[in-house]
Amino acid sequence: MIMQPPKNNFAQKPVSCEACSLHSVCIPNGLSSKELDEVEKSIDKSIKLKKKKSVFKAKGIQQGIYAVKSGAIKTSISNSDGQEQVLEFHLPGDLLGFDAFDTGEHTCDAIAIEDTLLCKISMDVFDELCGRLPGMRKELIHQVGKEISHNQNQLLSLGQQQTDERLAVFLLKLSNHYQSRGFSSKEFLLPMSRQDLSNYLGMAVETLSRITSRLSENGIIKIDKRMVFIQDYPQLEKLAHSSCGKKT
Repeated sequence: MIMQPPKNNFAQKPVSCEACSLHSVCIPNGLSSKELDEVEKSIDKSIKLKKKKSVFKAKGIQQGIYAVKSGAIKTSISNSDGQEQVLEFHLPGDLLGFDAFDTGEHTCDAIAIEDTLLCKISMDVFDELCGRLPGMRKELIHQVGKEISHNQNQLLSLGQQQTDERLAVFLLKLSNHYQSRGFSSKEFLLPMSRQDLSNYLGMAVETLSRITSRLSENGIIKIDKRMVFIQDYPQLEKLAHSSCGKKT
């Protein structure tokens, strides 16, 4: 059965980590039952954010590490003139908050782009658990390395790829993301606005519209409001060229 990403339901009761569908990507592998119990007792599983509400803001003191349970978070930076650059979209199963590890202050804004449920582990508890649990330390190193790798690939994409390639790579990235979490790889929601997506991909909104229309006309994808249906996966991979194989 094809699964769709979890829908927002602010009335739902927090479930145990072990029973959560995102358990395998949020909780470090290799923890014993006792260690898993320690981690679960330390997690706040009921943080609810309405669309456009902040998780944290640039220069704010780091309060914890967050996992997206449902919904989506946008991280971005702004210059002195207020011009925004979108850094990343964090979807169900993603972790965020590592940007503050250097100074203890966040370097970007994190905003809910739709109603969102988060899990949170406070920094005091996170530091203490990392000191005792090898699995937590391993996950920390993995996440920091993942962010560095993503930033490098994003710079390569913006500097070397054509606009249609960038969109193809992005759609394949989302496809892989959802598939790795047990959801459909060919039918998924785009939670971000066209303005945010074009900003992230380094192109004008009009350019993004032209590219999506062309891909639809060629039978590669179908767009229904914010739903994406990948109809010709091999052609989408071909359009992305070798970049489609790069994990972020």
